[in-house]
Amino acid sequence: MATAIAGPLSRFYAKSTAEAARMRAGVETWREDLQGSVAKKVGEQLDWDESAQVSFTGDLGDSGWQALRLFAFYAERDDLELPDRVPALLELDREWRAAADQKFVRSKYGHLLACPLWLPGDFPVTMRVPLPNGETDEIGSLNVLADQMRFLNQRTFQADAWEIVGWATLAAGPGGPLLEAAKRGFAGLHTAVQFALMHRLPVVVRPT
Repeated sequence: MATAIAGPLSRFYAKSTAEAARMRAGVETWREDLQGSVAKKVGEQLDWDESAQVSFTGDLGDSGWQALRLFAFYAERDDLELPDRVPALLELDREWRAAADQKFVRSKYGHLLACPLWLPGDFPVTMRVPLPNGETDEIGSLNVLADQMRFLNQRTFQADAWEIVGWATLAAGPGGPLLEAAKRGFAGLHTAVQFALMHRLPVVVRPT
């Protein structure tokens, strides 16, 4: 099951509350290094409370994260037909794989498609950086992610807030209907993003 977690990064990477407290200083040092490596205007925005005691976990279902990104990718490609089912791996979709190799630079939904981690702030480009756990991945802007999800909803689902909440119970099983799974993924991520905006905290997706 994929989850979208809004909260301090030390709590995301730690296996216990005690470990999170020990990791906090390391995450703050990582953030300082990141702030120093980007433009000043961006670095000033990368600020949140790693000692915050609030967090939220949104359930995206087994295939909701994959389905949501594939749906968003096809939503802006009038020349392609949306698949009926969620593929076992996104990389099995040839068109997706070609766009991913280019880091979705031409996409209206680049922050949604390319990143598993979004930090508080409003900056237009994604950044490939070492993460606190030693891995390297793409990070994006929480504010831009929220805008891209809003735009995706306006162009496709056209759902109101209550309808989105109801999608949290939709099936999102492996190989299941892509549209239902995409709605399930959207609901879980949307709720986490709104929580994170309210509390000015990062969001991380933990895949299945």
